Amino acid sequence: MKPSILLTTEGTYPFILGGVSTWCDILVNGLPGIDWKVLPLTAGGLHRTSLFEFPANVTLAGHVDLWSETVHPWNPLRRRRDDHLDLPGVLVRGLLGWNGDLGELTEALVWCRRHPSRIRLVFRSRAGWTSFLVGLESVLDEKPTEVRAAPDLDVLQAAELYQSLYWIARTAAVETQTREVDASLVSAAGWAAIPAVVQKSIHGTPIVLTEHGVYVREAYLSAMRGSASTGARWSGTRLARGLARMAYASASVVAPVADANAAWERALGVPPERIQTIYNGVLVPPRVTPPPASRRVVSVGRIDPLKDLKTMLRAAAAVLSQMPDAQFLHYGPVADGAERYYESCLALHRDLELGSGFQFMGGTDDPYAALRGANVAFFSSISEGFPIIVLEAMACGRPVVATAVGGVPEAVAGCGFTAPPGAHETLAAGIVTLLKDEVLATTLGDRAHVRVARKFGKAACLDAYHRVLSEVTGRVIEPPLLPSDEVTAMEIALHPNESDGDTGPSVPREAGDLAAFVWRTQSWADE
Repeated sequence: MKPSILLTTEGTYPFILGGVSTWCDILVNGLPGIDWKVLPLTAGGLHRTSLFEFPANVTLAGHVDLWSETVHPWNPLRRRRDDHLDLPGVLVRGLLGWNGDLGELTEALVWCRRHPSRIRLVFRSRAGWTSFLVGLESVLDEKPTEVRAAPDLDVLQAAELYQSLYWIARTAAVETQTREVDASLVSAAGWAAIPAVVQKSIHGTPIVLTEHGVYVREAYLSAMRGSASTGARWSGTRLARGLARMAYASASVVAPVADANAAWERALGVPPERIQTIYNGVLVPPRVTPPPASRRVVSVGRIDPLKDLKTMLRAAAAVLSQMPDAQFLHYGPVADGAERYYESCLALHRDLELGSGFQFMGGTDDPYAALRGANVAFFSSISEGFPIIVLEAMACGRPVVATAVGGVPEAVAGCGFTAPPGAHETLAAGIVTLLKDEVLATTLGDRAHVRVARKFGKAACLDAYHRVLSEVTGRVIEPPLLPSDEVTAMEIALHPNESDGDTGPSVPREAGDLAAFVWRTQSWADE
């Protein structure tokens, strides 16, 4: 019998296109020796359709739909002795307390799994609300030296937090019918970890946690850029930190997708010996298609505040002011809940008078085709893990200009330019440099293709997960199914004169190095 792995996702696979979903699809197709049980967490009560075709070794283990209308059967007239009336208090102390008791927290989540029909009764009871208020008061009275004192919460903010804790309890209660799984693979150190933590506590199932973006960091960034009240921002970031602490403590292996993530995880208390960086991998075409005879800049990614399309628009305006014949194409759908952000991007597009110089192309199911149509690939996120779309651009042999966030500098090293997030003028300088210097662009693009083949191919990623999952399960797993149409590190080794970003001539790598190019770019602009 094949080993069985529970794969938990959060707002991604199989209902949303994006880097994490691509990573999931690569794993389930590339490791056919595993029976994958996929448990997606989504929100909003939307009836979603899978955007991926499951191979024969994949089944859905359920679907956690947060903030939906479906509820467990309950009887409000009957209260039992074993009702955990202090449940809300335990959850608020364990998740929002700076050093919350993770053991007590886990026991409370296990109680939710074993008594799913009692959760609503507890949260609707006066005793449950009182326990929450007492627990919240103790958390607000904490004075950890690392952070400022907590703000006061009004009744509405407290009620919203209470509802979030109710849904955490409901998530823990989901019966996934996965008692026999050999391990859980968790795709984010947040809500997706809750079912796996309960699974481990009840059945001893080991957890491998892969972090694409650092969950806590992205919560902080979202709070900083959002318009929520101070109390709501505090609650949201504390809750994210508590979920991450719980996930880290329960994981047998924490597998960040970049060393940059590992630094955050160590700072948040993960022992270094439990951290194993596994880079994302992509299909590497054996040959590079020549770029178009144009000055085209292509970006691919969902329209979402974390992708910072406004910096992209401002950089495009700076480039077009020097090179009116340049063209920017952005491929990607509007993320759920980001409709207002998209409208603000369209307003900025009008204010900058970009016209047809910057076009929103909608979603694409073939990012390689979009990227092959580029002379330069451009990414402006304020937070990333180890973005697959950047690797795909490099695999296509395109030089990259991107913000130096997460693992982007590790990926791009020597194959393009990076700059601090929000630095639209510096990003524009890198784009102009590459559009005007075709020899440099070709050199960096060829180097990018070689670098991905050597370090970040699909085969290397699958081999690493095969090894880790074999170790934690103690099972013999069929070797990965490697892509036949991918150029591999072995093939690249037959061409020793080709270099990637770690060898060969030195080129600017980091944001600081781009300053030296501003003069060069400005000189060309004055010609």
